[in-house]
Amino acid sequence: MAHYSIVRLPEAPMMPRRFDERVGFFSTRMTDFGTNEHRSANRRFITKYRLECSERRSGNLCYPKKPITYYVDRDTPEWLKKYVRAGIVEWQVAFEAAGFKGGDCPRRAAIARAGPRLVTRRRAPHHDSMAAVHDGKRRRPARARPAHRGDPQRLRAHVPQYHEPAALWYFTGVAARCTRAQAALPRLVDGAAGAVRRRTRDRPHLGLQHDQIGSSTYPIDSLRSKTWLAKMGHSPSIMDYSRFNYVAQPEDNIPVQHLLPTVGPYDKYAIMWGYKPIPTARTSDQERTVLEQWSRMQDTIPWYRFSANNAYGATGTQNEAVGDADPVKATTLGFKNIERVMGYLKDATTNPLEDNADLLELYNRTVGQWANEANHVATLVSGATVQYKSGGQTGSVFTPMSRERQAEAVKFLKENGFKAPAYLIRPDIGERVEAGGMVPRINSPQQRVLGTVMQDARMNRLLEQEGTAADKSKVYTLNTMLDDVRKGIWEELSAASTIINVFRRELQNDHIAMINTKMNPPATPAGPGGGGGGGGFGGQPQTPLSEDAKSHLRGQLVSLKDEIERAMRKAGDKPTELHLRAALHRIDTILEQKPATVRNVVP
Repeated sequence: MAHYSIVRLPEAPMMPRRFDERVGFFSTRMTDFGTNEHRSANRRFITKYRLECSERRSGNLCYPKKPITYYVDRDTPEWLKKYVRAGIVEWQVAFEAAGFKGGDCPRRAAIARAGPRLVTRRRAPHHDSMAAVHDGKRRRPARARPAHRGDPQRLRAHVPQYHEPAALWYFTGVAARCTRAQAALPRLVDGAAGAVRRRTRDRPHLGLQHDQIGSSTYPIDSLRSKTWLAKMGHSPSIMDYSRFNYVAQPEDNIPVQHLLPTVGPYDKYAIMWGYKPIPTARTSDQERTVLEQWSRMQDTIPWYRFSANNAYGATGTQNEAVGDADPVKATTLGFKNIERVMGYLKDATTNPLEDNADLLELYNRTVGQWANEANHVATLVSGATVQYKSGGQTGSVFTPMSRERQAEAVKFLKENGFKAPAYLIRPDIGERVEAGGMVPRINSPQQRVLGTVMQDARMNRLLEQEGTAADKSKVYTLNTMLDDVRKGIWEELSAASTIINVFRRELQNDHIAMINTKMNPPATPAGPGGGGGGGGFGGQPQTPLSEDAKSHLRGQLVSLKDEIERAMRKAGDKPTELHLRAALHRIDTILEQKPATVRNVVP
């Protein structure tokens, strides 16, 4: 069954605004066959609402001819409506930056006005989040999916409000600094919960993409400053998946409201760039000179810059990141808060009349937060900073990370990521929620971080950076990275008496298995995206691991075999001895395999 809607376009069409990759708007593509360029020219225009000034003014601001209107779902609980409206009113400052005056907020429960009298729709118990609990089983919490349908004439959206993730995110992100959250996870149904939902989900779809680079443009120390956070927030954009300020420490005494995301400087800038009228322009092309001037504001104001998630290997474009200008320092501080959170976890989820489902869910969520923060450090390896530029701007768009910063990242992971943190290993919690599973719970995030460091694209870039560098002494080479990782994961082999615990044995087995998979990948169809092992960035085709990189991996196995053979006589217990013998057998098996046929990949 098909359903069609036909909408009549206005007699006077809206003048579309040309897309610029430096400012994060969704866009629509068109082919212009009528140019004098002797080609069919591709054109991209941003998707946005039609917003035009009327004759009515208030100082330097104008009232819009037709306001943007959204509606709050009638099923939204009464206690939540005021927070939904507050989240919408918060966008008022962004539209004022674009030159538009908002109206006063009416007292009807279902409507809120902001920006150009902006009214938004929120459906609190969305069917996806209700399904997560209605059958008595816990499922992975759903995330908001703001729908967007657009062309240069119009943009429509609905923004679902999900209940379930808010309390979990709040607890893992803020409980170390919020005494209210430390003992009442299931009962965050008052002002605290409302504020969380206001700040995490009230993002009316105004055409903006998620600006993942924003959180890497703030100085790390500023995230612990009351005055900075009150003025700037902990990320320049609420459109950055930078949910809570996990960098700030309890001794910083940051008010809880400044640990939550908010409409920030980038949001105001982007709304200005996309919506502010340019009266002197009569066509889209005539706007471009002014838009270029606005875009170049990013040269001197770094938090106005935009980059999508994992933009072509760029560091600082990770979601769930805070302070990723220096992810080593940010994660060091974040881990301190996670250790504190683990101390509150049992009390916060214990209810005499309930089972232990909340305890299990929050435990897994906290371990997942640990993995997210560790993974931000891993992206420094072969990473680069990014600032998109037009043809008229000088300088690099992508600037590789220095050798020192990459080596520092791997050193941090060796000491804090590849060693199972004692504060996450909680048998007292495990025995309440399951018969077993502690080892895979800890091993899984470690495996994820190791996989990030050893991504195909990441290793290929290290080889390329070495091969193209004018001064190779300044390059963190693939061989050096692989040596550092191996020595960190197999650190026990150099001890006077080799004893390897079960968590390390699991990670060491993963290390060998990962090398095997990369040297002998499963067959995949030829063509763009084929090549196994992952590592594509920014929607690029995933280039398979080069044969040169596989030679480096083979060398790692040869070195590891020698080290294990020397350590065998020092095995301090039977599990370690059996583990080392098995590792030798697996390495021999891998080295004896015939090389796989080189796959053809369509360029």
